[in-house]
Amino acid sequence: MPDEQPQSTPPKQAPMPDGLRTQLEQFKTQLWKIKVAEAILAGFFGLLLSYLLVFGLDRFMETPNSLRLLILVLGVSLFSLFAPYWIRRWVFGHRQENQLARLISRRFPKLGDRLLGVVELQNQQETKETLSPELRSAAMRTVAAETAKRDLLDALPAARHRKGGLVVMALLALSATAMISVPDAGINSLKRWLMPLSNTERYTFTQLDLSNISQPHHVPYGESFSITIPLSENTNRHPDSARAQYGNGEWIEAPLVNRSYTFTFPGQRAKDHIHLEADDARHSLPVEPVIRPEMEQVQAMIELPAYLQRDKVSADLRAGYLSVLEGSQVTIQTTINRAISAAGAKVIHLPKEAPEALPLPESAEAAESATTAETEDPSASPDAHPEQKMVLTINERKLTTPAITMPDHALLIPVEWTDIYNLKPDTSLKIRLENTQDQSPSTYIQGVERQHIMLVEETLSFEVLAEDDYGLKACGLSWEGEFTKPTSQQAAKGELTLAQGAPTKTTLNQSFSFSPINMGIEPQKLILRSWTEDYKPDRKRVYSEPIVLYILTRDEHAQVLKNEFDRAIGELEDIARKEQNLNDENQRIERNDAEKLQDETNLKKIQSQQDAERENKERMQRLTEKMEKLFKDAVRNGEIDKEALQKMGKALQNMRELGAQDLPKVEQKLQDAQSQRNTAEKTKKDLQEAIEEQKKALAKMKQALKDANEANRNFEASTFVNRLKRAATEEDGIASTFIDSIDDLIGATFEELDPVQQRAVKEAHNQQRQTASDVRWIQEDLAHYYARTQKEEHKTLVEEMRSSRIDEAMEFLSNQVASNISVKSLIEAKRQAEQLRKWAKQLEGDQGGGGGGGQGGGQPSQEDKDFEFMLKVMRMIQKEQDIRERTRALEDLKRSLKLETPTN
Repeated sequence: MPDEQPQSTPPKQAPMPDGLRTQLEQFKTQLWKIKVAEAILAGFFGLLLSYLLVFGLDRFMETPNSLRLLILVLGVSLFSLFAPYWIRRWVFGHRQENQLARLISRRFPKLGDRLLGVVELQNQQETKETLSPELRSAAMRTVAAETAKRDLLDALPAARHRKGGLVVMALLALSATAMISVPDAGINSLKRWLMPLSNTERYTFTQLDLSNISQPHHVPYGESFSITIPLSENTNRHPDSARAQYGNGEWIEAPLVNRSYTFTFPGQRAKDHIHLEADDARHSLPVEPVIRPEMEQVQAMIELPAYLQRDKVSADLRAGYLSVLEGSQVTIQTTINRAISAAGAKVIHLPKEAPEALPLPESAEAAESATTAETEDPSASPDAHPEQKMVLTINERKLTTPAITMPDHALLIPVEWTDIYNLKPDTSLKIRLENTQDQSPSTYIQGVERQHIMLVEETLSFEVLAEDDYGLKACGLSWEGEFTKPTSQQAAKGELTLAQGAPTKTTLNQSFSFSPINMGIEPQKLILRSWTEDYKPDRKRVYSEPIVLYILTRDEHAQVLKNEFDRAIGELEDIARKEQNLNDENQRIERNDAEKLQDETNLKKIQSQQDAERENKERMQRLTEKMEKLFKDAVRNGEIDKEALQKMGKALQNMRELGAQDLPKVEQKLQDAQSQRNTAEKTKKDLQEAIEEQKKALAKMKQALKDANEANRNFEASTFVNRLKRAATEEDGIASTFIDSIDDLIGATFEELDPVQQRAVKEAHNQQRQTASDVRWIQEDLAHYYARTQKEEHKTLVEEMRSSRIDEAMEFLSNQVASNISVKSLIEAKRQAEQLRKWAKQLEGDQGGGGGGGQGGGQPSQEDKDFEFMLKVMRMIQKEQDIRERTRALEDLKRSLKLETPTN
């Protein structure tokens, strides 16, 4: 039926019976009570259930904010949406009789239809309806009577308020129980329920302490790692085990040990989370694998001791090992590839004997292992390796140690650091500082032999080198002479500063030309040394190994050349003998048939002959160089016989040709004979040509030997004059010894003399004995020379020396000198010096008038004239060279005198 509202003032209505109206009012009242109760209970049910749902979820998981918000919205919606809707539907939607009649018709359809008819009759208007009021009243009474027989409350919809009340009471009881039994958890869940978007931390009965773990947590890239999760101090439960999972990997369980769980994971390379579960505690820890920090650079800034006057120096320490001068200040700076959060270092003092007991380490790890081995020795003293901690300065990626003073022993410095990700390097940095001492400088002379023979007008050029580890102050030259025979002259002594150094100069290299004549040095034995100084206080000069210079007179020089010439002739004879033997062997091989010469055996023999020929050629070349120097020295001497020089020159020319042309030809022919492309006839022909060339070379060698021997005989003859003059000079020296000290020597016995005078007399005695021996050898050598040459002048001189019995007289003089019979010794020495000089002049005059060169005393040949001219030119050139060298030496001396400084 349509619901039509009655007119506001109907003319007439038939009222509904009171009993029926009462029944409907009772039905309505009861309906409203039930549905209002249901709405209220539904609201409380939503609130309590949503709270308990959050409480329950929090016990098993970290309920997300979004989920908690959804639960809260759903829970509150029963109050804010469902309850109003429910009340509007059942209360505001069932206020009128027709609405109630329809509701009753759901349970009692016939009764409901009749009640609905009664409501409609009640509202009918007389003007529009044909029924009379009486009929309507009768119909309504009939329905009222029928309705009175029934309980309209039975038509109420199913009531859920009682069950809902029980449910709400149960939920309220659960909530109350949670609040009372675990108030911390209950209140925590209440906060998280009421404020779902807040960051209120979930309460768990098992609480893990993650406060000291960075998030994200950084672990070594690709390396297995461990993470320790401790229980919080406020935890209520202590589970015996917990488990963790990296990403979607397998779960790892860990027992409770010392209130902590330690999990070890395999190496990881990708970012992910570690899921932790311990009882009701659930955590997700973000993890990021990163490469361990690495050292990019490590340097040492070294401030050397003040006396060295040097700036700070830097040294690379990536090898972990550095030698540092004792007393230096060392600052170590390390640069890491990532910012540093913490660092530490210590200084371990190693014992002094460690460098001797242990080999120098190849790396800092080796040094550390050796040190650890010593430290772990139970028998070692506790003070064997004292340690000292250092406070490092951290500046982002740089670590700097304080200044470390280098002691007199080695130091080991382990440096450790942790980066901003709390990661340490694979291996800690271990630096070993080995102490070094300021070593003494060194100096030496190069470019000259250890023993050198020279004339007084010659100039000796060489280099003085000085080296030091931390700087040279100066270097120079010193010399000290020593006479080998008595003389009134003073031995030479002096020094020069050649170069000034500087604190940063560790090497000095100075060329110098030493000229005895410029220095006013007479012929004598001279000890030449270079010296140098460094900057270390109280350190004395350092001298080089000595160079012994024998500055000779011309006669002494000639005798030395004679000895050298004798050895050269002996070597030339040996080369000639070997060449002759090689020629004989070549001829033996050549006797074989042409085909047989190409046998392997004969080819090996030819190869052996070639090797021997090459060796002989090289010997000849070396001997030629020696002879060239000997010839130049002989020309320089000026007192060597011209004929001796001419013969020596011829021999030298032949030797040059032999070494440069003749012997190489023989070697080449022997090599050609071994060619694999040769025919048998070609091999034999090459061998024959080698033999012919070898015979020519042998003839030239014999001629060179002949010329050399003739030169040697002339050389020997000319040396007799020099030897006699030298003996006379030595006798003059002995006489001068007594002349200079005659006042102290005369009338005194040897025992009464001053020690200085005794030493002078002893030296004069030794020199006299040596001179007597020299004179005897001169006499014997003259006799032998006469036996070979049969020259009359030598025979005459030998007879005079024998008749004078000079050897006995000189031996007697030696005894007089030893007894300090000064006046007689002086007179006798003078007399013998005059006699020796007379014989030298006699022999020199005979040589000068004897002619030479095999010309029988006639006019000199054109060859002799040419050689004499060449000799003059050579001597002029040598003289010019000597002048130029002495000039250079004067320039060096001038420069050195400017550098001269007072010595301490």
